[in-house]
Amino acid sequence: MRRKGTTATISLPLCVLAAALLLLPQTGIAGAEQQFFRMGDLRLEGGGVIRDCVLGYRTFGKLNGSRSNAVVFPTWFMGTSADLEALIGPRKLVDPSRYYVIAVDAFGNGVSSSPSNSTTQRGALFPDITIGDMVRAQYRLVTEKLGIRHLHAVIGISMGGMQAFEWLAAYPGSTGKTVPITGTPRPTSYDLLLYRTGLAVLHSGQAREVWDDRALAVTAGVFAMASVTPDRFIANQDRSGLSLYLEKAEKDMKKHDPVDIARQLQAMIKHDVYPTLGDSAGGDRKITTEMFTVVSARDLMVNPQPAKELVRLLGGRSLVLDSDCGHYILQCEGTTITKAVSSFLDE
Repeated sequence: MRRKGTTATISLPLCVLAAALLLLPQTGIAGAEQQFFRMGDLRLEGGGVIRDCVLGYRTFGKLNGSRSNAVVFPTWFMGTSADLEALIGPRKLVDPSRYYVIAVDAFGNGVSSSPSNSTTQRGALFPDITIGDMVRAQYRLVTEKLGIRHLHAVIGISMGGMQAFEWLAAYPGSTGKTVPITGTPRPTSYDLLLYRTGLAVLHSGQAREVWDDRALAVTAGVFAMASVTPDRFIANQDRSGLSLYLEKAEKDMKKHDPVDIARQLQAMIKHDVYPTLGDSAGGDRKITTEMFTVVSARDLMVNPQPAKELVRLLGGRSLVLDSDCGHYILQCEGTTITKAVSSFLDE
């Protein structure tokens, strides 16, 4: 049957919200209002145009008098700014009593301009997007809509971490600190194998805008296999309960529009900051942004090596955590990550 896009609070295995909530302190703040920045037509890196482009966002905390405490927090794969609320608050990743936090919905998530919500470019008519397109729109939000010229930091998880790396490359003088968590400056061949396999399965279920639910179910299984290590999966999921696990993974996947999923997967496949970063990666053009990256040594979904290599080249710091939680590192090391990131932001 043909599916319409919806906004969900729990999303795909690339998203870490459900796992993070198990460990992070639950003292939070009142939910922030969903806001929208209407940008007109936005020309994209691939040559396409998003007509009547809309960027969703939420803000937490207050901008200080010098306008120097803003932190941009973009969403992970198929995540929303509402999801990010769980990680914003006292004793969480970003404290809004200290920082003005701008949680931004990435294109293709069903809140910002997406195949599922476009009135003139619905479904397959929606153009291809890149991580660079997402960040360029965020830069316009920060500078044009919010009137902020310099950010205290950009922080992101998973695909949000990819956007944090893109901020570093595209706007190196615009932020004081960059904090990618389980992100990458460019996918490895193994990462691409996973993303392309998921995309191929999705496309196999498409016929004249009618999507086969079985393709979504298989895609859910593909990503589930890479979300944690085999040892952890075996320890937490016995054989008898596997069918119920797969049913839930399939149900969560079906909360999202398949073309939305495909567009964000395509964006991650194309992601590579090195052409933009240029000589900066070799040290010829100095990057003044302070870098702190958090990686999971056994991450099967976003390989940690490219992040560690680039941070080393740029003289930044890395927190490398060895856990069988794999990409869901916040589930096992949430307290450690929160303390380390908070300390870095406060330096």
